[in-house]
Amino acid sequence: MTRRLRFVFVTLVVTLCVAPTFLAQTSDDLDSTARARIEEARNSIVLVKAENESDHQVSQALGFLIRSDLVATDASVLSKASRVSVTVPAKQSTLRVLTPGHYFLPYVLLQKQSEIVPLRLGDSEAVAVNDKVYMIDDQAIAAGTVTGKITMNGTDAFLISLAITSSNKGAPIFNGNGEVIGIAAENPNGGAGVALPSSLLATLTHLGEPGVGVGAGDGRLQPVRSTPTDTNTSSTSPVDQKPVRLKAPAPQYTEAARANKTQGTVTLRVLVGADGTVQQVRVVRGLPDGLTEQAVAAAREAKFKPAMKDGKPVPCWVGVEMSFNIR
Repeated sequence: MTRRLRFVFVTLVVTLCVAPTFLAQTSDDLDSTARARIEEARNSIVLVKAENESDHQVSQALGFLIRSDLVATDASVLSKASRVSVTVPAKQSTLRVLTPGHYFLPYVLLQKQSEIVPLRLGDSEAVAVNDKVYMIDDQAIAAGTVTGKITMNGTDAFLISLAITSSNKGAPIFNGNGEVIGIAAENPNGGAGVALPSSLLATLTHLGEPGVGVGAGDGRLQPVRSTPTDTNTSSTSPVDQKPVRLKAPAPQYTEAARANKTQGTVTLRVLVGADGTVQQVRVVRGLPDGLTEQAVAAAREAKFKPAMKDGKPVPCWVGVEMSFNIR
């Protein structure tokens, strides 16, 4: 059998900054595949309850599996907890908790599950103002739009025109492909709901892997890798024109990955300089067997037409995906 290698290089940019609006939305525009994914996600949604030292419940939130042994949830439910329990309403069963996260880190580590399917994560870097988003609401699929951005505990999040309350915080927020692009959270300022981006969850999916950890100093999830840090030279305001890829070298498929039949997608964040060259590369989600390193090396060789603002080229961060598939 002949094996073919296919590499996909995608660049995406997020620029969010408008006032929130509340308009009636429907989910009628979802295609059958996306609708089926969202409907099936009901089976992967769990209820996370936190109790204090006196065994009294102090808070609760929804959550959902992003790995066979990992639940993403609203971080605030863990802030005063001494004990956490996780139940699956759809199956009326209780899951064994191994390690709860702590404040700012929205996860609960479980004993591995074989019957619950982890939800598919989308790319929150691709989300833009006026994009439609969806959430499971009782027996229906509620629809809304991205209306702007907000910073919560040092993390950039989306404002959405969906009502997030104590009863649905921690729920998955989906894009039009039925992929999770955020965690539902209450807005500390009131008004529009908030979706914490799936880029946080992409880091969490590697929790426990060699060389990967998380830190809570500023509320951001950080891979413990040798990756460059952001500089204050990058554009933080909306640009007039996004970077355009001109050259994208294909990454190499390693012998170890071929032998282990390793496939998947490496997600990166790339700082495109004002001259169109790649100045920094940060790993959001990697793959084993040397594929992450190959993706980073290929990304560093890429060339772009730089972002433009007020008629001048400016540095700008973009999201990059490189998919490795054996055919």
